[in-house]
Amino acid sequence: MLKIIVTAFWLCVGTLWVLGQPSGTGKSYSAVKGSDELLLSNPDGKPLLTYRYTVKPPPPGVDEAYGRAGYIHPLQTIAGKVLTHIQPADHYHHYGLWNPWTHVEYKGKMYDLWNIGDKKGTVRFVDFAEIFQDKTHAGFEAIHDHVIFDDGRETVIMKENWRIAISQLDADKYAVDIRSTLVPTTDADVVLKEYRYAGLGLRATPEWTNTNSGVLTSTGKTRKDADGSLERWGMMYGQLGDSEGGVLFLSHPDNYNSPEPIRIWPENANGGRGDQFFNFAPTKNMDWILEAGKTYTLQYRLVIFDGKLSAAEAEQLWQTFAN
Repeated sequence: MLKIIVTAFWLCVGTLWVLGQPSGTGKSYSAVKGSDELLLSNPDGKPLLTYRYTVKPPPPGVDEAYGRAGYIHPLQTIAGKVLTHIQPADHYHHYGLWNPWTHVEYKGKMYDLWNIGDKKGTVRFVDFAEIFQDKTHAGFEAIHDHVIFDDGRETVIMKENWRIAISQLDADKYAVDIRSTLVPTTDADVVLKEYRYAGLGLRATPEWTNTNSGVLTSTGKTRKDADGSLERWGMMYGQLGDSEGGVLFLSHPDNYNSPEPIRIWPENANGGRGDQFFNFAPTKNMDWILEAGKTYTLQYRLVIFDGKLSAAEAEQLWQTFAN
């Protein structure tokens, strides 16, 4: 009887085990808030994820409108390889791992909170609702304002609670769980219009080009044909110094427009370099109406890995996340 009870217990908490394993050393994960950034590290003290909560100015000589906060960079593998890139000269508005919306309709007018250089809108960090750390995981919940600009006036049209948690899966892999909760803040609906990119995006390390990196998706697509496909998961991988690694993006089946369309840059992007960019874009093929007074949630898991990850392993990771 005791064996049955114990087995049932572990079946019930199996998902929690995936979200974070006790280190076995008595050490805890850590979440350390500095003057500009919040750093999440594993129990061995290895920095894995940095969240910037103060505005990062753009490079000298670039319009100050490109300054931004509320993004993740660097995102690192356990071995310390950096996977993200910010403020590249080809797209100054790209900020590591971030979550803005591109074509936004509000009271009959269109705004852009992604291409912030257009000065039609932006996303701003407001405060931390929570910062947490223990022996199974570490993370935070940040409050973001989604702001539109109109004839010199600013209006907050949405509040977002962006909850991020890291937890190590094994010696080479860890999970980043992401929950975005969106709430319109006025008496008007917010319409996220159909467009080719919007939502959760990652600009990858400049080390990755079309000569040393690749893409694989849950439907078997590669970089040649993945853009616009409907996917449960997608993976970017490639050379990182003298080793390899990558990031697996998992979309929860309860998300809007699941399986979600993805945005992948073509192999000849950026003058033929073929830099890597990944985006789960639920509005890539249809509008999403966020009604005033209602709450909407998107959930993702990123699996950050050193070495290689097979399609079978990626599918099993998605099944665990989804179920």
